[in-house]
Amino acid sequence: MKQPNVSVVTNNIKPCDDSDSVDSNFEPNIPTIVTSGGVDGLAAAAISGTSLKSINYDAATIRAEFKTYQSILPRPDKLLQDQHSFTFLRTKIEESGIVVPRFLKYKFEGGIKPHHALCSFLLSEYEAEVAIGDLCSQTFGKRKSAAVKKVPIRSSLVQLLSFGYLYSQLNNPAEFIRDQFYRVAPAIPIETVKPGVLRMKIKNRGLPIPNYFLDPEDDKQFPPHIALLVILQDGEKESRKLDSVLIRLAFSMFALTALLLRVVLEVIGGAGAIWGGAEVFTLRTADNKESWRWISVAVGVLCFLRFVTLNAPQKEDEGDILGPAGPWSLRFSVRLRAVCDHPFHYFARALPPSSAGKKMD
Repeated sequence: MKQPNVSVVTNNIKPCDDSDSVDSNFEPNIPTIVTSGGVDGLAAAAISGTSLKSINYDAATIRAEFKTYQSILPRPDKLLQDQHSFTFLRTKIEESGIVVPRFLKYKFEGGIKPHHALCSFLLSEYEAEVAIGDLCSQTFGKRKSAAVKKVPIRSSLVQLLSFGYLYSQLNNPAEFIRDQFYRVAPAIPIETVKPGVLRMKIKNRGLPIPNYFLDPEDDKQFPPHIALLVILQDGEKESRKLDSVLIRLAFSMFALTALLLRVVLEVIGGAGAIWGGAEVFTLRTADNKESWRWISVAVGVLCFLRFVTLNAPQKEDEGDILGPAGPWSLRFSVRLRAVCDHPFHYFARALPPSSAGKKMD
């Protein structure tokens, strides 16, 4: 079979002082690939480098490294809110006399790109879930995901009240990161590729690009090295605040109050405005007040339909409506505003929980 003709043209992008950065989305002189072989030829030409497994940087190694610098890291919410650069983090680690982890090293130091490390780590978790699902399939005749062994009471309540249309919102950043990755895991190449190629492969499958794989210029993006650190902190003492019962209860009460106030303002307020307006302009009299009562009710119904249309969660809302990695990725005041703007979304989402399936690449 004839091989596609491929040529590489280098964009004239001026390198900046950070030209040796290992930030996975920082690529000076990004090669533009020109091919006459169609989409298959483009994909084949774009893939370069080695297998993710051959870089010898698996989940166990990443976790072992994490134990050495875990104590000096900012909390997960601070990492997400401040989005510390790799330079800040590696300097902080170096000043503590600790060996810098590979995903924060430069290439000449034997470093690994953060998005490669993140893919390697999460793919190992994903493959473990697939293995468990296959075992359950062989044992019980149906697949089960390790991530959904137990369905929380809150999730069951949300599904019950919405007749199965809505699902419990993921307000924990680590759950959010894993959920986005598991949806695109079948499209993740086993080779180490550039961020642009990774986005292309995910997009070509018609899948949503995880926020941590987006272009840095996108407002929804947060760096993959931050995503990896938040995942590593999950389950450790630094993450306990994110799942604090008191904090969740406080924000739930705030979201519920905001939702009820919105109903009062946008639904009851609309019906009341018609009733009161008719009184102000002397249109409502003792003889026709019953007619105006039904007119107010009709307007209230229309306001309610508008309220549902504007506030009911949709699949397209996922990813940034409460913050790039959920509400904890926003500063406290901005978090309050996001929850106040979208109180329904704090409780529910339209996307079902992701589950591990067969890898296709």
